[in-house]
Amino acid sequence: MASRPGLAQGQRLPPIVARGSEVTVSRTLIVARPDLPVATDPGLLFYVQHSINKSLIVYAARLRPDGKLDPNQPVEAFWRRFDEQGQRRALNFFERIFAFGVSTRALPDGRYGARIAGYRAREAIIDLDERGKPRALLPVGSRMVRVVYAYASADDAGFIPKIHYVDVHGFDIATGEAIRERIRLDM
Repeated sequence: MASRPGLAQGQRLPPIVARGSEVTVSRTLIVARPDLPVATDPGLLFYVQHSINKSLIVYAARLRPDGKLDPNQPVEAFWRRFDEQGQRRALNFFERIFAFGVSTRALPDGRYGARIAGYRAREAIIDLDERGKPRALLPVGSRMVRVVYAYASADDAGFIPKIHYVDVHGFDIATGEAIRERIRLDM
């Protein structure tokens, strides 16, 4: 594996490999950890809770004054530091490039494809629903799911946190059923 830009010679990040996923369908959204906070930021697409602390990674749409997605940066990612006082903090370079940053590409009809830096294998669709509210849609098997939040089971015993699995929670846009996809990861 070649070194990634920005790392010192000889330093390498472990590859992230999905070992498969399992899907759970239910009538209501599964709450991974009721003790963790929930994001309420303007333009919220979804947020990521994790097992290390109470801080969240928030993914929010950036809108132009006319209510359409900003073509220059339709999605922004940042921390909500609930272990402190809930303040917003930008992602640092490492977090943005290798873990939580988001890259987008324009799609037809004012929509955007979005991929998270740490797991580029899946692309979400960012668009506005029929009411003009931003949403992130993710294909899960044959279903299209509006993502509400994700929960990452991780430990931070080493230099780089180890992710065991990520649960993506949302609603099937065709049926309204609550969906949880557990993606098992090797890092």
